[in-house]
Amino acid sequence: MSESIYRRYVQTSVTLFLHCGDDYLFLKRSSDKRVDANRLNGVGGRVEPGEDYLSAAMRECIEETGYTPNYSDFEFSGVIKVEGGYDEDWVMCFFKIAVPDKHIPIGHHTEDGELMWLHKDDVLTSGYELVDDLNYCFEDIVKGERQIFATYSLNDAQKVVSISRGDIVK
Repeated sequence: MSESIYRRYVQTSVTLFLHCGDDYLFLKRSSDKRVDANRLNGVGGRVEPGEDYLSAAMRECIEETGYTPNYSDFEFSGVIKVEGGYDEDWVMCFFKIAVPDKHIPIGHHTEDGELMWLHKDDVLTSGYELVDDLNYCFEDIVKGERQIFATYSLNDAQKVVSISRGDIVK
């Protein structure tokens, strides 16, 4: 066994892509946030101790948007491990969730930032800075043709520098 062992803390989280037709809901993080300030991402958060990913996804959806979907509205999109770039590594479980309308029950402003709807074709060219992994997985999440299983390695600027990916076609 190698003398150098990779040891970092690992955070587990869920990232949710709520959509109404072709419009997707994103959170633009506030500038005062420690993680991903001023960047666009899906909604979500950490998985709490003892909690499974699907339960965490439901809890985060309700807490961060006010939408209360049925579990049948959830579509599993994949799991991505992010190594480097942040203080901890992340294992993120991604879901798409269909919602009936674009009226956000808790409103557009949250303690984490601003919620906004973007058309799926405008996300990657919107002019907003995205968390970098979205540049490599968002189109696949929207299409829903495959489930993503990947590891993304990031540099110190939190940009993807390498990808190891194995997908399952549905």
